[in-house]
Amino acid sequence: MTDSLYLDEVAGFLRSLDDPTIPGHELLLSLDKEESLLSLQGTEIALQMLDVTPVDDLFITVEDSVDGNRDHHTDSDCTSAESESVASTSSPPVVVESIRSRDAIRRSTYRQKQKAEKDELYRQVEELSSQLSMLQKNKEDAEVSRGTGLAQTALWKALATRHMQGRLIAEEQRRRLCEAVERRSALIRDLGVIIRKRISEEQPEEEPAAKKPRTESPDMALYQAYISELDEVYARTDGIFRDMPVQKEAEECDESQGHYNVQREVVKDSRYHELVGKSTTPFAYDRVQVYIDRACCMENRMGRELIEGAWVPENTTIVKARVNPAGFAGSLVQHTVRRKYAEADRIVVVSRKFTEGDGAFSGMQSDETGWSIVRPSPSCVKGGAGTLLESVTRFVPINFSSASSSGVTVKQFAAAIIKVGEEECRSCIQQLGLMLLNDELGVC
Repeated sequence: MTDSLYLDEVAGFLRSLDDPTIPGHELLLSLDKEESLLSLQGTEIALQMLDVTPVDDLFITVEDSVDGNRDHHTDSDCTSAESESVASTSSPPVVVESIRSRDAIRRSTYRQKQKAEKDELYRQVEELSSQLSMLQKNKEDAEVSRGTGLAQTALWKALATRHMQGRLIAEEQRRRLCEAVERRSALIRDLGVIIRKRISEEQPEEEPAAKKPRTESPDMALYQAYISELDEVYARTDGIFRDMPVQKEAEECDESQGHYNVQREVVKDSRYHELVGKSTTPFAYDRVQVYIDRACCMENRMGRELIEGAWVPENTTIVKARVNPAGFAGSLVQHTVRRKYAEADRIVVVSRKFTEGDGAFSGMQSDETGWSIVRPSPSCVKGGAGTLLESVTRFVPINFSSASSSGVTVKQFAAAIIKVGEEECRSCIQQLGLMLLNDELGVC
């Protein structure tokens, strides 16, 4: 507001300077009377414009008038005006004309200075006006910028919240998809197990050697006698494995596998043979116990005959099979009765087997008893995995007095039984490993 008033007063002062009808002394009188202009910042410029050197001491300078006080300055101006009036009336015309000419020159010079100062003041007015406009614009821009900054902060916060919500939704969808994949995988595995179980239960048509189960057998008395002995055989399991002579060796070779043949004297000249086997598999115990029944070696031999009937107890299998061991002239007919006992931390399989010689081994028999244990491997305690399979088989050769056989033939008969037993153990382990591998790979 003060700047606008100052600019208006300066403009009025300049308009008064442009009026040629106002003489110089009246202008000085007006400047002296206008004390308000003297208090303004640009008044000194107008006073300096009156600093003109007088001709022939007819005029006094503005500096001399300013150095004196205000009353003396007014008296000097009045005295000059009176002397000028007297000189003009009393002087000759030539002198008056000369005075007028010099006064005109003085006024012309004074007007030029006034015009220059006026132009300078107008220029300053324009410059100050532009500066004021610029300051006002900068102030408005600053206010707008502060408002825009707040708006940008709110917008950034909203965008960040939106992105965070989108990420949380994506993570939830990923978690649900992973759970769906796991459920589908478990369903596929279960369906594979069911399909493989149904396929295994069906009897393949391309097995010509497989025969239909017989409900009655002429050897029923033998089978029933063996069935009645199975519980007693099962009760001796722990004692058999504890008293086994190769138990320490087997414990030292926990991860090894093999079969051992040990001869032990029973009564004077009679001997019984003991076949010890041990093997480990890297598959888990819960999977091994599912396939252990299907890996029975006798049931997978060619020419096998499965004996069934209502008189056969649960978890008991009776198989009759003919075996032709390679490298021997005679053959063997084996009658096997097997039963499985499922315990909390292991599976025990006991068997009773009667072997008859045929051909070169005619008239020779063998009575056999077997124990097998399937349990988790001791390495599982240390954080590993695996299953341990152990077996002990004892058989006693029987020779009737009517049998015409030499000592060499008896030894060959015993060697044939041992070889067949070792082959059965190896075949059983191989088939079990193949089934477990197919189950792991999902192959039917």
